Amino acid sequence: MLKFFVDIRGVTLLIGACALYSVQVGSVEAITPPRTVTDWLLNMRQAASSLSYQGIVAYIKDQQVDSFKLYHRVSEGHERERLISMNSPYREVIRADGNVACYSADGQQVVVETKPSNQALFMSLPKDTSTIERFYRINLRGQEYVAGGLTQVVALEPRDAFRYTRLFWIDTSTYLPLKLDVLNEDGQSVEQMVFTTINAKEPIAATDLEPSPRTSTAMTRIRHRESKPVGKLKWTLEDVPEGFQIVSYSALKRPPSNSAIEHILLSDGFSSVSVYIESKEGGINTGTYRMGAISVDTVVVGGHLVTVVGEVPMKSVERIASGIKQR
Repeated sequence: MLKFFVDIRGVTLLIGACALYSVQVGSVEAITPPRTVTDWLLNMRQAASSLSYQGIVAYIKDQQVDSFKLYHRVSEGHERERLISMNSPYREVIRADGNVACYSADGQQVVVETKPSNQALFMSLPKDTSTIERFYRINLRGQEYVAGGLTQVVALEPRDAFRYTRLFWIDTSTYLPLKLDVLNEDGQSVEQMVFTTINAKEPIAATDLEPSPRTSTAMTRIRHRESKPVGKLKWTLEDVPEGFQIVSYSALKRPPSNSAIEHILLSDGFSSVSVYIESKEGGINTGTYRMGAISVDTVVVGGHLVTVVGEVPMKSVERIASGIKQR
C-alpha cells in the first residue's frame, strides 16, 4: 500500500507494501467498462496511473492510524506524485519520472527503498493478469460506499499459504482504488489504507508536488544504486515459494560508510519480497518479527547478514531465508 519508513539495524527502509507497476498513460474515458472480474483490476491499474487526483489517506497498521496527503498528477505524459505524512515524524516521498526522493524533517535518516524507483507509491499489479490467476482466486464481493463513492469490492484470495488475501474497493465511475485491505492467514486485517477524501476533478498545482521548505535542505536519497545482471549473483535461492521470480539485482551504498548492500527483489507480479545481504558486523541480532503485514527474517550466512523482508506471511520469508546459500 503506502510507502513508509521503518528502521532495521540503523538503516531506514522505505517499504512500499504495494506499489503500482508503470503502465502507459492514457485517459480514464478510454477505459472500457469491465466485463470480467480481472477487468476491474486492469481498469484500476490504468485509472490509478493515468488520472490526476489528490486526497487524504488513512493508513492503519498494528492498531495505529497515520494520515497522509497524497497528490498524483499526470501532465504531458509525465507521472508525478507526492506523499506527505500528517503525523509525527514528518516525512515526504516524491516520485517523478522513475526517480524517488525521500525527505525527513531531521535529515538524519539513511533511506533504502524496497521497490524499484520506476514503480509508484500506491499499489502493484502485473500487466499480465494470468499470472495473478495462477496464484490467486479473484472474486467480487458486492458493492459499498467509500469516501462518498460507490465501489465494487474485489478480493484476491491466495491459492497457497505463502501470500496474503487482498481486498480492493474500486470506484465504479473512476475505477480508482478507494480502499485496500490486507488479511493474514487467520483472515484478520493486518494493514489497511482508505481514502477519507478524494478529488479527481480539481487541477493540481506544480507547487503541490514540490518538497516543503522544512525538508528541502534535508533530503535523503538512495546512494549509489548500481543495477547488476542476475547472472553475477554470488548467491543461490534454493527454496523460494512457487511463482516468485527475481525481478532485479542491485548493489546499494549507504552513507556515511558507503558499505555495500546487495539487494535482490523477488515478486510474483503482485506480492514482493526483498533480500538484503551485507558483510556481518559485530553485535547484530538475528531472528524474525512482524510490522503489520510486513514479515522480516534476519539470518547470518557465510559471514554475511541476510535480511528478508516483504508483505507476505512469515513462513514465506523464513523459507526464502533458509534457502539462501553462497556459491
